[in-house]
Amino acid sequence: MLSALSASSDRHGIRIVHYTVQGNHLHVLAEADDRECVARAMNALLSPLARALNKLWGPRGKVFPERDHDEVISTPTQARNALRYVLQNGKKHGVVLPSSIDLCSSALVFDGWMERPSITSVPDALVVATVAPASTWLLNTGWRRHGLLDIRELPHTQPAGRPRANLAQSSRRPTSR
Repeated sequence: MLSALSASSDRHGIRIVHYTVQGNHLHVLAEADDRECVARAMNALLSPLARALNKLWGPRGKVFPERDHDEVISTPTQARNALRYVLQNGKKHGVVLPSSIDLCSSALVFDGWMERPSITSVPDALVVATVAPASTWLLNTGWRRHGLLDIRELPHTQPAGRPRANLAQSSRRPTSR
């Protein structure tokens, strides 16, 4: 499953910068050239993911019954909130302890924590999907204007801190899914 994420991390006009895999859904923080690239890349990502999950679970019907939702991130505050939402999503669902890091996300490779999380028991079999380094100012530097993330911060209910915005075409805009 993570191989599909890694393979899609910098293809089809998007760069997957961070992700979290939950029991019944997936969140991806990506930079994209335009909305068509996002749609094409999500189809390319979700098809192998669904096949891998059906192989693991056995045929159970549609794996991703709902369509994906996207939001253009245009401010440093939105970028920070989206990072917190994606990287801390396991805490929202109660599957990750408040003082822990989500091992089913890209949180292990995230360099924006206030304190480097101490990982005492990482399973040998743990594989982190390869993510692409952020190339936009918002996801590299801009979000840091509002402070590094604290490992104990909980995500807001809206991924980027406000209702979904219209997607406007632009060059490499960060997108939360």
